[in-house]
Amino acid sequence: MSIQNEEQEESKRGRPLDLSRSKVILTATLELLADNGYDSLTIDAVAAKAKVGKATIYRRWASKTELVLDAARSISPFEKLEEKLNKDQGLRGQLVDMLSFIFQCDNNKYQKAMTAIHSAASSHEKLEKTLKKDFYRRHRNAIESVVKPFLRKNYTLKECELDLLADIGPALITYRNLLIGKPFNRAYVEQIVDTLMMPMMKTALMDDESHLKENK
Repeated sequence: MSIQNEEQEESKRGRPLDLSRSKVILTATLELLADNGYDSLTIDAVAAKAKVGKATIYRRWASKTELVLDAARSISPFEKLEEKLNKDQGLRGQLVDMLSFIFQCDNNKYQKAMTAIHSAASSHEKLEKTLKKDFYRRHRNAIESVVKPFLRKNYTLKECELDLLADIGPALITYRNLLIGKPFNRAYVEQIVDTLMMPMMKTALMDDESHLKENK
């Protein structure tokens, strides 16, 4: 079936969107962002790389900005974090796994794509506002959900403590990636957790082994 015929079939009233095709489009978008940057990205180029027609893309995303925002969300799928984390390990291990997963530490292509997206955000207001609001909220909630079970009885993190804890990882990774152009990996994430995050929470935490026993 030709691309045009596929589009006509997909556009029939009541026909659900093919999610597998959406994934292909998002992957193509990220690869083009990594290779050429945001300003050079076009819907035509995405359509050609994904082997779909432009109508297929516009049925899902109203603009290039909306497409790129969804591509950014696909890099850090917070909704999959719960199933990715091993809850039987201690806080240190969960924090390392969480940050490594959210920032795709083993995927250089995705790191380059995120660099392109964040570099463009400063001159694209909607992109900047949505990235900040969406990512910050979800990352902060993720940090809180991971840390909360390890807190001493009757201890509650203050808002300023949670804010700082949530800022540390993204701030250092973004600085390293965007401003000085160095890649980051799991070893770098481990440094962040061991040197800054765990010491910061030392007085607030119960013993990790006690937590693990309570959850068995």
